[in-house]
Amino acid sequence: MEAISPKFPSGVRAGVAITYDTDMAGGYAPDGVCHGRTAPFLRDYILRLCEVAEEYGVKFQFFQIANGLEDDEVVSHLKEVLSRGHAVDCHTYSHLNLAYTPPDELEGDLELAGRLFQERLGFRSRILRGPGGYRHGELPEANQRVILRHGYRWVSGEVDYDLHGGGWEYAVSSPSRGRPFTYPTGLVEVPIQGFTDRMWFEGEKMADGEAYEKWRREHGHRPVPRGWRPPWTSPDALEGWTKLNLACLDYAYEHGLLWVVCWHPYSHYLHDPEVSVLRKFLEAALSKPERVWVCTMREVVGMLGGGP
Repeated sequence: MEAISPKFPSGVRAGVAITYDTDMAGGYAPDGVCHGRTAPFLRDYILRLCEVAEEYGVKFQFFQIANGLEDDEVVSHLKEVLSRGHAVDCHTYSHLNLAYTPPDELEGDLELAGRLFQERLGFRSRILRGPGGYRHGELPEANQRVILRHGYRWVSGEVDYDLHGGGWEYAVSSPSRGRPFTYPTGLVEVPIQGFTDRMWFEGEKMADGEAYEKWRREHGHRPVPRGWRPPWTSPDALEGWTKLNLACLDYAYEHGLLWVVCWHPYSHYLHDPEVSVLRKFLEAALSKPERVWVCTMREVVGMLGGGP
């Protein structure tokens, strides 16, 4: 596996790719099924994220489960996101794990996803976000070839699961690990670096698993009232999430690194309805003495010497 180093534009010291997986998370679903038929309350929250991006002059990367493209309202929503200058790429058709799904099943899923992107959005995605994640070295060659056959040269699904129990310094230094690399097949992996919001709120900061399961079964995939807070996380969860991301940003800046983050609008809708973390993060990134480039995954591909 051959490592690839990003080539930042002139004047850029560090880069942060803010990527959002837009799915209706299975972990919040009464039936445990993850899908892309984005509910109205989550579409509204995604547009709030876009509004914040416009305030700060940045663009985000969104990854869409393609079965949502069978819904006209979701398609209209995504076209609005695209019209605002953000990037949208594929998160498979049905949220299949790229590493642990049999090649023939993955083949059918990606065929359908590609057709829907072309028919409903007018383009074929060339960057694939891997649902569920997988460890380094666990994406089989046969599955890599399926992915390449469907036009994806760039994939982002590798996750560092050693973050759980790794300690603060290990978490903060995440931008230094999981660097982009090329598999022998020619497929390029751009790993997710650091905690995802789901790993943090429903993993590291889980305080009451019974409360989580009860809420999921009784209220999942429905809007929550104003002022509501998740009863399953520790009281310091949101503050800790803010602190961690700002510390990772400082680390990436100090060392001149590209940092690829993976967040979920649904997770932030529940845990950060005021969008406070994103605002603080962008304020910190854009106030550095030297430029931090907040970019999309498509722009990352450009930095790595390719194009979607």
